[in-house]
Amino acid sequence: MMLQALIAYAEREGLGDLDFEPIGVRWLIDITSDGKLRGQPICLDEPITGRKGTRPKRVIRPRSDPDFVSHGRSYFLCDNLERSALWVEDETKLAARQINQAYFLSLLTEAASGCPVNCDKLKALSKFLSDQDELERLYGILKTSKAKTSDNALYAVDGTELIRADEIKHWWRKKNHGLRESSDRTEAICLATGEFGTVCRTTGFIKLQGEDTKLISFNKECPAFESFGLSQGANAPVSTIAEEKFRSSFNSLIEISRAKGLTFSGTSYLNWTRDPMADADPMDDLLAPNPDAVASLIRAHQNGSPYFGLESDEERNLYYCMSLSANGARIVVRDWLELTVKALKDNMAHWFEDISIIAPDGSGPKGDFKLWALLYSMVREGIDELPPPLPGQIIKCALAGRQLDMPQTALAAALHRQVIECRKPDDKSDPKLNPARMALIKCCLLRSPNRKPTDTMTTELDTNSKDMAYRCGQLFAVIGRLQLLALGRVGASIADRTYGGVATHPATTLGPIFTKLVPYFKKANSRFPGSGTNKQKEIEVLATVIEQLGGLPKTLALEEQGRFALGYYCQLAQYRTDKLEADAAKAAEELADEEI
Repeated sequence: MMLQALIAYAEREGLGDLDFEPIGVRWLIDITSDGKLRGQPICLDEPITGRKGTRPKRVIRPRSDPDFVSHGRSYFLCDNLERSALWVEDETKLAARQINQAYFLSLLTEAASGCPVNCDKLKALSKFLSDQDELERLYGILKTSKAKTSDNALYAVDGTELIRADEIKHWWRKKNHGLRESSDRTEAICLATGEFGTVCRTTGFIKLQGEDTKLISFNKECPAFESFGLSQGANAPVSTIAEEKFRSSFNSLIEISRAKGLTFSGTSYLNWTRDPMADADPMDDLLAPNPDAVASLIRAHQNGSPYFGLESDEERNLYYCMSLSANGARIVVRDWLELTVKALKDNMAHWFEDISIIAPDGSGPKGDFKLWALLYSMVREGIDELPPPLPGQIIKCALAGRQLDMPQTALAAALHRQVIECRKPDDKSDPKLNPARMALIKCCLLRSPNRKPTDTMTTELDTNSKDMAYRCGQLFAVIGRLQLLALGRVGASIADRTYGGVATHPATTLGPIFTKLVPYFKKANSRFPGSGTNKQKEIEVLATVIEQLGGLPKTLALEEQGRFALGYYCQLAQYRTDKLEADAAKAAEELADEEI
């Protein structure tokens, strides 16, 4: 089904031409009709939409089998500067590249004899590429422009790009067709289309993460790699046309994935729909959602109305997502997802509901977290610090609506960052209140197979919770707020020093802290009259609830630590919605450090 979906995408997008292919080209070299360099080579790099930097311009060039090119040949009219212009910096490659360029020139001579309208232009290019003085002049300019010998270049004569000439295109199609007809042919049933016909001996390259890879490949012809007397591609037969189409789809989708930044931890994520989308890509809502789009999605889910603006019925239209990585010269398909757009819409609505959490300032629920924010909330610097399968599992969790395959791993990573990210001395923000991390913790708990009815994973503070771990987190937040009111801003608060201990061993860690509460009550009352008494009442209420639930636990398991973090976070967010609390906290932040 995967190959059929890729072939359908190629047919929809007009990909898979056997005679021409898209390629990134960096330089346009213009020459005169008498074979001299005409001005400076033009850099064709284009800006990348939504990102910094540039990339080579995509043009359509005459297609040749990459295996054919690698054996002393070259591409026609558009190739890298080594094979076409013989610009070689590594002298060990010179002899091989001279053979490549000789073939490049032979194609120009052959084309000139078959293209009378463009004959003079093709001869002028051939003359230029054979003139060592002109080539040396070109090399000097390219070095100054910081070009690379591996950059692709195309050629123009008096401003006319030869690659665009209809006569030359027609000649190339006729030549390519003749080559295919005269080559050795193996006929079999294509595994991708089910049709009987000519199948590939070898397949072309797919550019994945800068490497030339193949989806279907076999070793050199050898009895050890043959089954039933079949050699190379005949072991997994696909027709020439089908192979070109699914390979073109791969290269196109990989380029889109790279532009969106959907390549990390050695894996690229491709996504598309069977029918075209009018104006929206579901993956864009996962990568960069905005509040209005998320609200519209959730409303559409609740009302049963269409959201993604697809041209066909979303009950029939299919959505595909796959993850790929390279293993040497071969592609590894890590995961494959296929579902209807209607199911995708419902799944993403559930996802945004599950990651909704009260904002740190208590202003209201926030659920429009970018995928990157969720991933980076678990690491110190880069996503590569995460277990390689984890980002993909989170993407699948959002798109497919499944339980996280690695909920314990994701939760452990988030809680680990929660413990070690203590407040910085010169930073008034508290990294432990990272809302994206809390949203991920909440989602892991909601989608855990161990979830119990009494577990609390609410978006806002649940004052009626019967969850021991949640209540312990809430209690710890109240104690932290009491210290702030009593002492002002200190170098390392109770939360900074003991969060990890309380979150894992409440009974033993909170004992020493309770001994400081009475002086804190007095000091808070002296600075903010009544504040210490209010905190004492809150602590007494929470302590009573905890006692009714069985008393402070000796240890908290991993998921209990997650609910502890939610209780802690939601209590502090709730404080910020109370004007008196917020004013007192702001005044306390400005007080100098003070000891009791």
